[in-house]
Amino acid sequence: MSDKIRLFIIECVGPMDLLQDRSEAKALEKICHIIGHEVAILTAYCAEDLEKYCDYISSIDNIHVTRSKQRPLCIHLSAHGNERGVSFGRDFLNWQQLFMAMDPLFKDMEQYNGEVMISLSACGAGNQTLVNEIEQEIQRHHETHCTPTPPISPPAYIFVTQGSQGDEVIYWDDATVSWTIFYHRLSKLKSIRDEDVHLILDDIEHAADTLLRAFKWDPMTQRYIKY
Repeated sequence: MSDKIRLFIIECVGPMDLLQDRSEAKALEKICHIIGHEVAILTAYCAEDLEKYCDYISSIDNIHVTRSKQRPLCIHLSAHGNERGVSFGRDFLNWQQLFMAMDPLFKDMEQYNGEVMISLSACGAGNQTLVNEIEQEIQRHHETHCTPTPPISPPAYIFVTQGSQGDEVIYWDDATVSWTIFYHRLSKLKSIRDEDVHLILDDIEHAADTLLRAFKWDPMTQRYIKY
């Protein structure tokens, strides 16, 4: 992709992660800068921080951009989690609560004219139901309103960690290596097409023994298609 991407990394590290300098965001930031992506890290210590950052990111516009206005924007969430949801400090958010916390990213991104994507890096992220929440929100709108335009804009893609080394959990080093490969390979694409994304995910599985999954929004069916 000639213009690379814009990447916000929202990371929640636990106290022990902090002491042992175990940060997915720091590693990704360094390599992504080398690749040519624009990167910023936001550290969330609680659910309130996450909500604040999502609202802040949603205020992004293109006013001060002189070129490359169409760059894709990706919000990368990195946290501890399980099949029921993710943790931000002492706060545990189930998938519905996470959807609500991320609400501005789905409803208030109209000032940004590039494609928007979400990456979710956490144990249990393969069981996420963010896609269900988005689909149901749009379906409720169609059932109760006459206007065809729904109140939310579904991210073009939602990428998640499914597991590593044959386990459903995702190990920190495997996740970091996998996302590094992912964003590096993404930068080589002229445009983000399904077949290219699928090939990248397949290659990561073979090279890093880690499964990443993609959910692509289909405007025709108003559903996410999983790969």
